[in-house]
Order: sequence, then structure tokens, then C-alpha cells
Amino acid sequence: MTKRTHFTYEPLSLMRLVMDMYAEKLEGEHTKAVQFARYEYLRTMTDDELQALLERFIDEQNINAITLEDWQSDCSHLFRYIYETERYKALKLQFNKRGYGETGLGVVDTADKIFYDCAVAQHWPTIMEIIKTKYTHLHEPLEEMYFNAKLDEYNGVTRKELDDFITTRFELIGENKPLNAYMEQ
Repeated sequence: MTKRTHFTYEPLSLMRLVMDMYAEKLEGEHTKAVQFARYEYLRTMTDDELQALLERFIDEQNINAITLEDWQSDCSHLFRYIYETERYKALKLQFNKRGYGETGLGVVDTADKIFYDCAVAQHWPTIMEIIKTKYTHLHEPLEEMYFNAKLDEYNGVTRKELDDFITTRFELIGENKPLNAYMEQ
């Protein structure tokens, strides 16, 4: 025999509670930066943000109402939308920069605010890999000038231009020495 209890609730408060429960279920599955950003986003999420999130969910899932019958699936979709927001990405970057990433160390590409985890003593190789994959026009000049300290220009790129690009583009997280020290080798 099934009994039903009738009660009054505020829908946004119920959604917040369910999303908090889902966030707790995810505990330990991601880096601390992801976890902390998730909790901070939920803690500071406005009613308007939540309403927009729910409207997107209803539209994209082509449903008439959120029943929470499969609340974990519903929350999975909602968190996917949260992870796509600029505010969440900024929070995650902030926590990565505070050392809560996979290793506590990393390189930030300040142009697009992407954080790259790296291991101890791997800041410079990480920068070189980022340049190789994202800034391909600078990869060959970097390689040539890195291995030939007397070379001041390669393929139309000067050492000063390359050094300026690197020092203004990248931020080292958890480094033991400043970025300039890597280039003075």
C-alpha cells in the first residue's frame, strides 16, 4: 500500500536541495578545484541563474515539467550546463590557481584562461607543449632558440618577441622560480 503525503514546497528551494545532494554524491570524483568551484557556484547561484538553468533543461530535454523522478539524471544534465558557464569556469580557474588542481601545479594560458596541470619541474615542458599545440607558428622558433642560445631570430620571430609572448601569455602556478628564469638557460 502506497501512502501519499501532501505538503507545500518552494520549487527553487527544492531544486537547490536536490542539486546539493547530487554535488555531495560526486564528492571525490573530481579534483578539489572542480569540487570547490561546484560548491561555490551552488552557494552563490541566484534565483535567476537557477531559473534560467531549469528553463534550458526543460527546453533541451523537451519536457513539460521537472518531476525529479530520476533526480540524478536530471541533476547530471543541470551540472553539465553549469560546467559550461563562464562563471563556473572562472571559479574553477580560481581554485586551480590556488593549488587545488590535480597536482597543485600548473600553467595558465592567460589569453583564454585555460589551466594546464603539470608535475613538479614540468612548467617549462608544459609551456612548450601548449605552444606546440596552440601557437604552432611559434613552435619551431621556440625550439630553435631554446637549443641555440646565440640565435636571436628564427623564421621572422625574434627572441624578444618570443620572450614577451611567453611572459605575458603564461602564468605559472606553484612554481619555484619565476618564468623569466626558464628562458635564461
